[in-house]
Amino acid sequence: MSINRLLDELNRLYDSPENQRRLALWDGPQQMIRSETQWHGVPAYGASSGRPMPVTAECLDKIWQEDLGLRLERFYTDPEYYLEHYLRIRLRKYAAFPDDTPLTRDIPVCFGVTHEAGILGQPAILDSGDEPAFGRKVLFDENSDLPQAVELENNEYLNMIKGFYQEVKRRAGSEFRVIFPQWYRGPQGVALYVRGFENFSLDLYLQPEFAHRLLRFITDATKQFVAWRAEYTGEPIARCDLFNDDIYLMSPQSYTEFFLPYEREIADFHAGVYYWHSCGDITRHVSAIHELPDIELIDFGVTMEDKRAGMQGLRRQQPLELRVHAQKHIQQATEEEARAYVRSILRDCRERGIERYVIRSSGMSVLEGAQTDIRKLARWVELVRQVQAEAPAPAPHG
Repeated sequence: MSINRLLDELNRLYDSPENQRRLALWDGPQQMIRSETQWHGVPAYGASSGRPMPVTAECLDKIWQEDLGLRLERFYTDPEYYLEHYLRIRLRKYAAFPDDTPLTRDIPVCFGVTHEAGILGQPAILDSGDEPAFGRKVLFDENSDLPQAVELENNEYLNMIKGFYQEVKRRAGSEFRVIFPQWYRGPQGVALYVRGFENFSLDLYLQPEFAHRLLRFITDATKQFVAWRAEYTGEPIARCDLFNDDIYLMSPQSYTEFFLPYEREIADFHAGVYYWHSCGDITRHVSAIHELPDIELIDFGVTMEDKRAGMQGLRRQQPLELRVHAQKHIQQATEEEARAYVRSILRDCRERGIERYVIRSSGMSVLEGAQTDIRKLARWVELVRQVQAEAPAPAPHG
């Protein structure tokens, strides 16, 4: 199917009653596809309304490599191929999963984990047949003379992205909002990528002054890029995302000392955080993270098995994205095991008084074959709906 026909199909489905139902579930749905290709939304209503909270389903690229013949070495290097297959993936998910993820007319340009460090000069490998990755170069050490500002106008990495973005924008046409990549990785993640995981982890203990100097440089670079992006795109600076996949490697005390002040500065610069994300288990860190004053959505990720323990660390009422690990709780689980885990999440939300939340599958890769795995994920959505329709179990006496 040609790009024009895919765009026409998305337009047709966008106006469908089913998609309008999905869109109506979310608060400000036009802003929820951002600098990555997945949907992260805040429900427009609370659990006290008696309505079931939204459920969303996502897959890793390995699924689409097998299901749609996606070639990642072209996806991140050929803008026409990127646009075609972004649209094909969105339409395939919309048809396959009876969840609450809507279609929008937003098309994000995304280069994954390489983006922020790439701007700072870390070589990015985009054509390996897998998701973008880094070279092994260490950009900075304790003897580095960190620049006062990052060169953005003649930045090799950004020049590549600008050409890619402009071509996707040209092919998509004026009806669609093509999103230039945003800076969404937090200072810790960028420091680990430009300094090296082992090096930076040791810096925190052996040379903390240098660690702070590097984090200061990254925070300033973040704000510099955000201001540059606003001027380049003509879009106002909006709430940021903060991706912190590696926070769990550090103690809550280290997070509070080394990272929280810079995250707060970045949040203040954006007038708030939209989505605070980590794939790691942040149970011990929730209370410290919640010192950030204004977060619209916090991710309780796939490795955070006991969601209740994380909820106990919240300082105030907070919308949550409650992610369910697909391999453990969908692909390898019986239907009753899958129901039981969702039941426990709903119970925890009810008992802890969580008003707005999303139940989300995450991390599904190929296990039994893409077709079988997709069917299992679609069935999981139905199981969640069944559990949501059950009468709540009575509270235990005691």
